[in-house]
Amino acid sequence: MLLELRIKNFAIIDEVNLSFSRGFHVITGETGAGKSIILNAVQLLLGDKAGEELIRSSEEEASVEALFDITGHQEVREKVKEKETRANSTGDEHVCLVRRVVSRSGRGKVFLNDHLTTLATLSEIGEALLSIYGQHEHQSLQRAETHLDILDEFGRLVNLRRDYQEHFERFISLVAEIKRIREEKERGNKEKELMAFQLKEIEASGIRIGEEEALKEEQRILLHSRKLMDFVDLTKELLYEGEGSTIERIQTILRQGSEMVVIDPSLSGAMGSLEAASIQLEEVVLNLRDYIKKIEVNPMRLEEIGNRLEEIGRLKRKYGPTIEEVLQFKDRVEKTLSSLVSTEDKLTHLEGMLYSLQGEMVALAKKLSWERGKVASELKKAVERELGSLGMKKTAFEVRMEDIDLSPKGKDRVEFLISPNVGEEVKPLAKIASGGELSRMMLALKKILARVGGSQVLIFDEVDSGIGGAMAEVVGRTLKELSKHHQIICVTHLPQIACFADTHHSVGKEVKGKRTVTYVERLEKEAIVDEIARMLGGVKVTEKTKAHAKEMIENAKKS
Repeated sequence: MLLELRIKNFAIIDEVNLSFSRGFHVITGETGAGKSIILNAVQLLLGDKAGEELIRSSEEEASVEALFDITGHQEVREKVKEKETRANSTGDEHVCLVRRVVSRSGRGKVFLNDHLTTLATLSEIGEALLSIYGQHEHQSLQRAETHLDILDEFGRLVNLRRDYQEHFERFISLVAEIKRIREEKERGNKEKELMAFQLKEIEASGIRIGEEEALKEEQRILLHSRKLMDFVDLTKELLYEGEGSTIERIQTILRQGSEMVVIDPSLSGAMGSLEAASIQLEEVVLNLRDYIKKIEVNPMRLEEIGNRLEEIGRLKRKYGPTIEEVLQFKDRVEKTLSSLVSTEDKLTHLEGMLYSLQGEMVALAKKLSWERGKVASELKKAVERELGSLGMKKTAFEVRMEDIDLSPKGKDRVEFLISPNVGEEVKPLAKIASGGELSRMMLALKKILARVGGSQVLIFDEVDSGIGGAMAEVVGRTLKELSKHHQIICVTHLPQIACFADTHHSVGKEVKGKRTVTYVERLEKEAIVDEIARMLGGVKVTEKTKAHAKEMIENAKKS
């Protein structure tokens, strides 16, 4: 329930404060007084776009603030709790304060219980708390896609439809996933043969890290084997084997030196070093003898190494600049081929899930369709009964259902058909209903749905479009009855509707200084009579008109 509404610096409104209670409220005033401005301000609480043109001249920002009693709105209370952090909790879970600020800087702000929040949150909570029904909402009845929603709401099928919709969304998501995997599999299959060849080629080569360097070293030695052998032979001859070799000469020096040491012991150190050098040279000769055994002139081995290096080079050109990268490529191919096998298993599993999910989804769609078929006849009777009370007694109303492909809302297309005249066949509502008939149709549906839906603030604008006289009185009585289930706020030009109100607000405008200002007054007793009389008599209000207004109000209270 809406408790307070405050509008500040909005269009030609300086500041307006309105208080509401349970029941039926009307807002009246002459054309151009500012009634529509108030409704435009309320629209901001539903998340409508806002521009700086809405801000009162010479002001930097405008604001709309509404205080709601959410005692009976468990869903809204849970949403408010969810949006608030524990640190920011207001402590009063029975009220909800929403405020929207529009700034010329473009940086508007949204508040929930005095804490910053998002426009999406405001829209979500605002739509749960109030609905505005203006001329465009009446016209929404002309769109067949809204008829299915009305039928489901009437039949209390929303939960069943939500269950179906969850299955449908999972089904669509799973179909997309399977399609993606199939495409990947198809691409993989096209490359599978190539990858298998690549893997086999690398594995068959037996290529290993460090092999190339070892082969190149061996190749270098083989290429220069004759030169190395000649070098070793020459070295052995000079050091040991040839006449007058180095080692032979050292031995001669050591023999003569032993005699000299007897003469001069100080030569013993030099002779010792020379003897050690002789031993080392002999070890060098022994090492060269072992080395030369390994050296060979082997053209066949040289050719074999060349072929192997050529093979390694070819693999590197195809799969990577180094042996390490060639082997990394091999690992990647192995993983890809392995994943193709697991992809096949995954695809089989997902297709099984899809088959099962599709069965559940189709079963839910059929159940939903069957339930809709049952409640369609109930809606027909209820609408015809309500239309009869609104002056359309002979109107025939039908709910046409057609099978369509599965969609997020099921397998049905629903359209409302009417025939306002006896003997005429029913036709789509969009084609034959007048503005007044649409208004009454919307009112009839809201009255019917009020019995099955939760309590809400319902704001009606131009509900009196296309009607007058006795029918306006019927509409007023219907709104009064509807206010037993919902808080009703109605902007109207008709006294026949206004006289049923529990609370009456009058909107006017005046010039203060050099500026036009819209104001709102809550009327009491005689002021209500005067306003109803103005609505009846226009500019000139007579005592007879006042008496008529008073009689209308009294009759409305009696009824």
